[in-house]
Amino acid sequence: MYEIELFHAPEPMQSKDDKKKHLANTIHDECPSLAKGAKFQQTPFVPGGHAQTTFAFCGYYIYHVQSLLSPKFTREIFKFSDGGTAPLDWALCDDHDKRPIMTILSGVTGTSNDFYVRKCYEEAIKHQYSTVVVQSRGCSGFKQTSPTPFHCGLTDDYREVIQSIHGRFPKSPLLGLSFSMGANIMTKYIGEEGEQCPLTAGIIVGCPYDMYKVINHLDSQRFRFSRVYDMAILNFLKNAFKSNQSQILKIPVSMDAKKIAKSSGILEFTEEMTRKAFGYSSAKDLLDYSSCKNYMDDIKIPVLFLNSLDDPICIKTLIPFEKFLTNPNIVLALTEHGGHIGYMGGIWPTSWIEHPVIEFFESTLRHYNTLK
Repeated sequence: MYEIELFHAPEPMQSKDDKKKHLANTIHDECPSLAKGAKFQQTPFVPGGHAQTTFAFCGYYIYHVQSLLSPKFTREIFKFSDGGTAPLDWALCDDHDKRPIMTILSGVTGTSNDFYVRKCYEEAIKHQYSTVVVQSRGCSGFKQTSPTPFHCGLTDDYREVIQSIHGRFPKSPLLGLSFSMGANIMTKYIGEEGEQCPLTAGIIVGCPYDMYKVINHLDSQRFRFSRVYDMAILNFLKNAFKSNQSQILKIPVSMDAKKIAKSSGILEFTEEMTRKAFGYSSAKDLLDYSSCKNYMDDIKIPVLFLNSLDDPICIKTLIPFEKFLTNPNIVLALTEHGGHIGYMGGIWPTSWIEHPVIEFFESTLRHYNTLK
């Protein structure tokens, strides 16, 4: 069985209590799920990347009764500076004005009800963290209130949310947890913020890294099972446009709603709608600009990336291993199995992802939290 492998730079990252403490050594010493010799063993009932990916996506329905016992969210409607709005789903712990706040960005089709999101926030609540799931504008049945839609590299919305939360809870350390498209957005945001990033630490799961190449990979899977993911994402994007086209078509550019509705792939949809809405010359230009790999060198806070070798969406050949070997602030944990943000282990399928998430955050709060 493949042991979890850590990829990291040889230089140490400076911590508040030990300037020579290496982030990878901290993970080995204090994160049992990722320590030397640790393994993620997929459940025999959900073998392989496609099965792991599909099971995690369906996990909310499979474990619906269990989800009814989960802590309940309180919804806040957040208003952005351009008049747009998006739901923030909160679960507050005791003494929430001082305890850590874990902010969560999910995937392109994600919501607060996603199985992996629920498992992580349930574990966070047990450790007296508050959590808030930041959802994309115009998604999950929530109508846009301004013309601007979302896209895979739009960091401004998350930036406004973080600024607001930091202002409301100045004594609470802020943490970032993200999945899939949300992972790309959060990574890009952390890199853009650099030394000024208000987050204490981040965890990035199933990151696409190179949006243009990932979308080309998905669009090319015409006669393979991965075509299912391509069509699921495409249909989500089309439905989001259909629900909000009266707002989006207010943008003073030429867009053809019929062509958008007939898009045969994600790249074509991006060409017909998204790149025009944001003023890019082509879909490739928007996706290249949005790709978080271009911002990883500028990350200055401790960030753990988690990818699996059998991820059918964010495939191994697109992981920028060289970035992890030069920036001491980031570490990649690579597993053999897990699919795309699946990570179902145990005998009977049981979520694993929440364990390294909490272990890493607990460790970084001890060593890298400079908030007084």
